[in-house]
Amino acid sequence: MDWSKTKTIFIIVFSILNVFLYSLYLDRYTEYEKVEVLGNDSSSVEEKLKEDNISYGNLPESVEPEPYINAQMNEFESSEIPAGNQQGRIIGENLLRVDFRQPMPLGAEANGKTLTAFVEENIDQGEAYVFWEMNQAENKAVFFQKVNGKTLYYSDNGRLTLFWNDEGEVTGFEQTIYENVELGEQPKELIPPIQAIYTLYTRGVLPANSTIDSTEIGYSVYVQVSENARMFLPTWRISATLADGTKEEYFINAVNNGIVELEAEEAVK
Repeated sequence: MDWSKTKTIFIIVFSILNVFLYSLYLDRYTEYEKVEVLGNDSSSVEEKLKEDNISYGNLPESVEPEPYINAQMNEFESSEIPAGNQQGRIIGENLLRVDFRQPMPLGAEANGKTLTAFVEENIDQGEAYVFWEMNQAENKAVFFQKVNGKTLYYSDNGRLTLFWNDEGEVTGFEQTIYENVELGEQPKELIPPIQAIYTLYTRGVLPANSTIDSTEIGYSVYVQVSENARMFLPTWRISATLADGTKEEYFINAVNNGIVELEAEEAVK
């Protein structure tokens, strides 16, 4: 018997079993959370938010169920390194760094639209990413990967960073991406956005006199299944303007209504 292969199989099986049992636990916990929070009817929730001058405009009236998602971190092969004008190298198996021998012009001022067009036209699987934010001072922009048609927020993988020079020419990029994306078999009922806002309020995260600018459903990394595999969960992203004009964004687990802490240092500053 090949003990090394047998050991690997046992590790994989137990990893899957752990994820399954944890999912069962969360389903039970979710039901408890929903019963507890939904005890506050929507009218009383709206009244309490209004009392502290928290406004939110028009929120989505209906929210479709969304599945959990499993995916693997792509390990780049040497055959995936672009040729020609692109000179690339693989860093730590999962990160592809590419520099253009001759910088490529954007053709217009750098903004979300022009950068997105460049990525989709010139980078392999560029259509898998969505523009997130740009740092004009450092001439770089971050794109997040889309999974199930929605943004994967601040993951440890699944992002693309584009660099350009002061002449408006793209000089290179760094890319990581998830592959073998699989949707869970049973879509989960999601909490409504008003409930997510109320959770931020009741837990002291969202201060009085705040304005909710937007609410968007996406995904965030939930659990590490194995060394290169991750499970994602549906996540509400809530963008707000505070009383002093500060812009903030918050993330709520859209299934069990918990606050999701994402790595702020991964954002472009």
